[in-house]
Amino acid sequence: MFLSRPAWWGRRGTLWVRLPTLRIPPLVSTLRAALVLVLVSSLAAETILEAQFISAVNATIRALLTIVGPPQRPVVFSANLVFAHGSAIANAPLDALLDYVDGLKQAGAQRIEFNPGVTSLADPNVMAKYDALVGHIRQLGLGLAINPEVNPGEVGTKPAFQDFQNAALPAWQQLAARYQPDNFVIVHEASTMDGRLGLTTNITAWHNFILAAAPLIKAASPHTRVGAGGFLNGALPVLSNQENAYWLDFVNIPLLDFMTMDIYNVDTFDQYIAWTNLAHANKKGVYIEETWAPQYLPSPLPLTALNPSGYLRTSLDDLALVGPCDLDFAGMDGNWLQAMSAFAAFYGMESIAPFTTEAFFALGTLGHDKPGDSTYDASVVDALRKGQLTATANTYQSWSRQLGIKTATSLSSASYATVPSIFNPGCGAAANPCMANATVAPDELVSAFGADLANASAVASSANFPTTLGGTSVTLVDSANTTYSVPLFSASPLQVNYLVPPGAKPGPATVTIKSGDGTQATGIVQVAAAAPGLYTANADGKGAAAAIAITAHADGTESSQLTFSCGSAAGSCMAQPISLGSPSDTVVVELFGTGLRHASTVTVQINQQSIPVLYAGPQGGYTGLDQINVQIPQSLAGSGPVSAVVTVQDAAGNASTSNTVALAIQ
Repeated sequence: MFLSRPAWWGRRGTLWVRLPTLRIPPLVSTLRAALVLVLVSSLAAETILEAQFISAVNATIRALLTIVGPPQRPVVFSANLVFAHGSAIANAPLDALLDYVDGLKQAGAQRIEFNPGVTSLADPNVMAKYDALVGHIRQLGLGLAINPEVNPGEVGTKPAFQDFQNAALPAWQQLAARYQPDNFVIVHEASTMDGRLGLTTNITAWHNFILAAAPLIKAASPHTRVGAGGFLNGALPVLSNQENAYWLDFVNIPLLDFMTMDIYNVDTFDQYIAWTNLAHANKKGVYIEETWAPQYLPSPLPLTALNPSGYLRTSLDDLALVGPCDLDFAGMDGNWLQAMSAFAAFYGMESIAPFTTEAFFALGTLGHDKPGDSTYDASVVDALRKGQLTATANTYQSWSRQLGIKTATSLSSASYATVPSIFNPGCGAAANPCMANATVAPDELVSAFGADLANASAVASSANFPTTLGGTSVTLVDSANTTYSVPLFSASPLQVNYLVPPGAKPGPATVTIKSGDGTQATGIVQVAAAAPGLYTANADGKGAAAAIAITAHADGTESSQLTFSCGSAAGSCMAQPISLGSPSDTVVVELFGTGLRHASTVTVQINQQSIPVLYAGPQGGYTGLDQINVQIPQSLAGSGPVSAVVTVQDAAGNASTSNTVALAIQ
């Protein structure tokens, strides 16, 4: 077992069936009528039967769906990577973490969220895992939100609030600087944090903490948006009142860009709507940072469940009669995700993020259906390694396609590099970059794929690319928060080819493509100093290199040949044998690519043998095109089919490798 949810995890559950104290705010009469279904249990036993619980939850979901209207805006479909929580990541296998990212992407997630602890980056093992995790998230062109939390004991057994702040402020700054997230939630659920710290704080303490943290995060990562938020629960009135007071204060803090809410219950939707309207009135974004269907709990809860201050002493997962990942709840969970998606879209929220995403990969049965159960956790890891998704994940994917933001997937127009994934092993064609490697470099030629990217097809008429083509325009906002108008060399409804602005700073950048009819699509790229790609004759990043061989003869004359020949059918280009001539001749192959001109060093290997590089840099005759000249040694004569690959290093020593291309040497 590697994932353990301790007692303080209880804030993510809800007391949905605690009948004696159930409060039903007047959202609409249909919701109230649906909630009455909970009361079908007998007087002798207050806890309703599982089937009745499922029926009641589904009834309220149906009632909610009758209230919401057409979507007011597209929604970012996010998802929490629970195995990366600060309390779990140290023992989570790295391959499972990376597969988790792939699985969430396959399930429709457009952004990944996780919850590091205050001291997470103090552990080199944990830091290495977060580095690999964030690198993979950005490689896949996914958004990133970091929602840090404090775990019990992280800042001492009996800390003062100042002890927490002294530890958290540099940690939050380090997290922002190291990972440059799109969104950073400074605090969500302040009362939960109080409970974990064992403190009783006040609005002023958390208000001042936000005022201290926000500038540090912005300075460390200028493009990062900062926010704060909370939760509500009608059956936890003490905590809900505290959270509401915090939220009403936070929403008026000018430094915050957005507000969040965590929804696990059905009895406070009127207040969530009020929060949403208040955020909009304060010109702030607002979104659902966590959500999952209500828990099936005993009613009433055991007397030992809450302390005198109203904090949970134990996990609601532990208290649940049936765990949140039980197979019986799969249909209900899917319905809940549909309802939350529609709710967010109708009320103009930015995004939605399911929390209990373990259920996207495996479902358990009674006794082994709770996160933290070793048998259940092992089944999740096994499903990740096999690339399995549940029906719940497929439901989320369906709603992401219907209500999610339009996205554009960018990758090198030379390499069309994709990333292997057990969840989608068949992907990778140039026209279907389902696991595209979104790493790009300044001055690199890039292809973006999507839908409705242009309402007319057009190609640049000269090497001086325009910033509007066929009515389509593209902007790029880099990690320094600088906005660039992007040069375009072609535009069509399904593909836009562009040049990464030469001044783009390293780190995540947001690309927005606006069609001539106003339709917008967005995507994330990871800007690196160099991201080499080699052009191929079949224009798919594979097979025969699109190259020229130049032979300098001993008599001073030169001859040249293409290194490929093509038939009439698409994709038929093959490597054409290169003659090395006589021992006194010098043969140089000119490889063409993009994304490598800003590299500090460039090396080329042919059949795993290092080959002398005579030149590596801009081609000179075409914007964004790079050229590498390599001398073919006579020792390779008669090698037949060979492979060639380019490796580059930046000034910091970070290496990256191009796609492998084919040559033939006679």
